[in-house]
Amino acid sequence: MTAKQRFYLSWTVMVVAAIVVISANTIFVPATSYIACDLGVSEAAMSSNMVFSRISMIVCMFCFAAFADLFSSRRLMQAGLVICTVSCLLSALARNIYVFDLAQVIEAVSRATIMLTMQLWIAGISNKDNLATRLSWYTVLITISPILAPSAGGMIADSVSWQYCFIVLGVMSLTMLSAVSVFRIQEKSVTEQEQVQPEARFSPMETLREYRKVIAGSPLLPLSFSLGWMAWFDGGFMAIISFLFVDELGLNAAELGGIIMIYVAGAFAGRFPIMYIQKHYGSRVTFLYHQAVVLLATLGALGYRLVTGRHDIVEIAVVMAVFGFGFSGMYIYCLRNSMVIEPEKKSVYTSLFNTVYSVAALLGVLTIQALYMAEFSSVGIFQTLIATASAFMLVGTFLHLNALRKMDNDL
Repeated sequence: MTAKQRFYLSWTVMVVAAIVVISANTIFVPATSYIACDLGVSEAAMSSNMVFSRISMIVCMFCFAAFADLFSSRRLMQAGLVICTVSCLLSALARNIYVFDLAQVIEAVSRATIMLTMQLWIAGISNKDNLATRLSWYTVLITISPILAPSAGGMIADSVSWQYCFIVLGVMSLTMLSAVSVFRIQEKSVTEQEQVQPEARFSPMETLREYRKVIAGSPLLPLSFSLGWMAWFDGGFMAIISFLFVDELGLNAAELGGIIMIYVAGAFAGRFPIMYIQKHYGSRVTFLYHQAVVLLATLGALGYRLVTGRHDIVEIAVVMAVFGFGFSGMYIYCLRNSMVIEPEKKSVYTSLFNTVYSVAALLGVLTIQALYMAEFSSVGIFQTLIATASAFMLVGTFLHLNALRKMDNDL
């Protein structure tokens, strides 16, 4: 097998395995009401697994750096697939909400492990020039999951039962575990293979010290400030979307699915321009381009409300498609930054970056709950989200450009 063939086969095996694990988070969504009925709980109680799942992911991402360098990407991928299989088994066998919630917490651990493993694996086989492109292609490919998994899960649940969503996914997880175990995954680029790597060791305290150094003196946080507020807005919007469109704007569930697809399509398309812009124009232009696109969406929504006195379905659909376009590109750009600031510490930077990103998204969900408790309407909450996010993203523009100016070399 040639080096090129091995690279493409490694890429195929790793990406397909990631798609399988990530699908565990969305495959059962259309069958949520069926699950709630069978487990004898309300839809509100059924949604509790979302909060537990997000918290589980944050904890896993925060701890990941402590042991990431101890194992190869192949071993970490195997661990993630084993955990995913266990989660699917528990989900299929669940007879009460507590077991199901536990299964989703375990699933979140597998998803966080696979997500970070894939990012570090791509960083390991790439160099500074092609890293953004490969991350873009990876995120484009895994977008297949939120597009196909819910549709497949809905058909399985209607045809057989919701338990078979997890049975099918568990079989796929075991299949990919076999593929990853049998095939020798390419772990490093030619350049990294030639370098002498320091011996890795398990040291949680050293990891915490590295986190403290990154938070105190690294440009990572100012470089990612705007993205954090985009994640906050995105987490909040996804929590409010059903109430906003169904309860206040009069759509039904099927029509809401179409709106979500428009948003996903915008995010899908937004992952392509960064491949060209980062390569030909550098970090400043890449950041300003995606920042401008996102601000066009949020400030445009504010302007529309100011002129017309309302928000409507078409306006919000267009706004979220444009937002998704800019947001997805900004995520890839900031993720790439976290890996190249100090390449020898990419596991620490990647883990901290994803932790901060996930915390921001969780805070968006919690913000929605607080605003509903304060008796805001869904439209009022949407207005609050876009106004707050826009203000802080503008602040983030100055922080980001100032951080780039202070750095010795352009990212």
